[in-house]
Amino acid sequence: MSRKKVATRDLFLKKTALLATLFTVYGMFLFTPAAATLQQLQSGMEAPDFSLHQVSGEKRSFANLKGEKLTILLVWSTWDKKSEQALARMQKLYLKYRDQGLAVVAINADGQKISDADLARIRSTVERLKLTYPVLVDNGLDYFHDLGIIALPTTVIVDKERVIRYELSGYPLVGAEEMADFVTASLEGAKPAIVAKKGHQPAKSALRFYNMGRNTLKSGRMAESSEMWFKKAIEADPTFVLPHISLGKFYLQRGDKALAEAQFREALGKEPTHVIALCESALLLFEDGRLAEGQSLLESALKADESYTPCYYYAGFAYGKQDKPEQALRMFDEAEKINPLDYNLYVYKGRMFEGQKKPREAAAAYRKALETILQIH
Repeated sequence: MSRKKVATRDLFLKKTALLATLFTVYGMFLFTPAAATLQQLQSGMEAPDFSLHQVSGEKRSFANLKGEKLTILLVWSTWDKKSEQALARMQKLYLKYRDQGLAVVAINADGQKISDADLARIRSTVERLKLTYPVLVDNGLDYFHDLGIIALPTTVIVDKERVIRYELSGYPLVGAEEMADFVTASLEGAKPAIVAKKGHQPAKSALRFYNMGRNTLKSGRMAESSEMWFKKAIEADPTFVLPHISLGKFYLQRGDKALAEAQFREALGKEPTHVIALCESALLLFEDGRLAEGQSLLESALKADESYTPCYYYAGFAYGKQDKPEQALRMFDEAEKINPLDYNLYVYKGRMFEGQKKPREAAAAYRKALETILQIH
């Protein structure tokens, strides 16, 4: 091999390594504690407020648009087929129950920057489906991240105080019917048959401590104190699972894998089918070389919730470690279909290619991750 080719190859490898290091460091500053449908919230907690523009240009907040009894927040995209199904179903529910206290607000999350072409596609969808409820645009994806969306479309039903009463991720067939039944039963005065599926309602003091932990994480400088707040939340309500998940993620970012594994184990002891605890535990097993055990946990996680994106790219990463490239790429493709805005799927794809000694493919995956974060086009 000529000196020039060797130099070019070495430079390419250095760039790939630099991108990998960038994401390792970047990951230390990102934190996404999670629940099954939303990453940081669950039923019984208050959804964040919003201030977004309608497609027509007017700025609107929850107070302007809320229903007297329930408000359906549907976060959707033009590039997802299930979003259209959800939009159409919400139109039917809106027409049927708008005079009984129901409001519907669709929030488009097509991307970080909404171009004129994007707006044209959004307007076209609204006109084609003949939607008569408000359609807002989440330019910058601030509300997308505030909610902690993990798949599109996502439906969040709140009461007039913005307290979450029901969540649905990905619009699966059975889940869509249960969601519609919940709306019907709630507005017609009947007791919904699925209320038992909503899960544990945490104590108010535990919620307060948990939210303090989330807020300190966002501050950056005070991130370390979030550990104390999450522990206080657990003390205030030992059955509250989210603080364990948050602590586990916090310890992972800090490099304390044993402590992280213990927190995920605690979460699974309280909620054995918690998809995030299952997936994160599986990843720890993969990193430790215990591939069969990790694969078993992932299978359990996907049975519990087939719309949780990280399960798919963790599985892709694991298949790559097992030298099963076709299965690996299929899992990464599935993750991208569910949520192409999750940059981590490209990071894990890059890590897989690095492990396979494929620097060009690794660099391409890392670049895609960077473009997803920074929206470099």
